[in-house]
Amino acid sequence: MFRCILLLSQGLLAACTATPTRSVGSSAPPGLVATLDSLRQADQQDRQTIFAVFRQHGFRSVAADTANRWLLRRDSARLHKFQQLEQRHGWPVLAQAEPEASFLLLQHAPDSVQVRYLPKVQALYEAGQLHPASYATYLDRALMNQGQPQRYGTQYGRVVRASGLEIDSLFPTADLRNVDQRRCQMKLEPLLPRLEPGTTYFKKAP
Repeated sequence: MFRCILLLSQGLLAACTATPTRSVGSSAPPGLVATLDSLRQADQQDRQTIFAVFRQHGFRSVAADTANRWLLRRDSARLHKFQQLEQRHGWPVLAQAEPEASFLLLQHAPDSVQVRYLPKVQALYEAGQLHPASYATYLDRALMNQGQPQRYGTQYGRVVRASGLEIDSLFPTADLRNVDQRRCQMKLEPLLPRLEPGTTYFKKAP
C-alpha cells in the first residue's frame, strides 16, 4: 500500500541541551585534521546539493535518481580516502583527530561497513569523544541494517500513500511510547509531539 522512496535520515538532532563544539586531537599528525575536516565539509555540502535537487524536481524525478547515484559515488570516494588514512595512521589516531568527521563518513558508508565499525564508534561515544546524538543516529542505522528496530527514532523516510500523497513516516522503533525518554538522554529533541497521534506519520508543517 505504501512505497518508501527515500531514506531521509536527518536525525532530528536539535538537542535537549546545547551541542558541544567539535573536539580535535592535539597530537594528530600535521595535515590530518585538515584533511578529515575537508572530507566532512564535502560530505555536508554534497547533501545540501542533493536536497536542493529534491526540492526543485521532487523525490521521484529522474533528476533525483541521477543525484542519488552521484552522491553514492562521492560517498564511496570519501570512504576510500578515509580508509587509506586509517591504514596509514591507525584508527585511534584517526578517530581522536576528528571524531565527528569519522562518524559522518562512516554513517554514509554502505550498510556492511556501518555495522563493521559500530564497536569503534561506540567506543568513541563511551570515551566522551562523540556527541550522544551522533552515536544515537549511527546506532539506529546499524540496527536497521541488521533488520532490527531502531532505538532512538532518528531514521525516517518518505512514503507514498494509496491516495498518492507523500508523507514522512518514522521507521520501526522499539518501545515507541518511551522513545522520548531515551532521546533526551542522547541530547535529542522530543519526537512524539511531531507525530500524528496514534501513528508513525510526521505532522505537516503549518
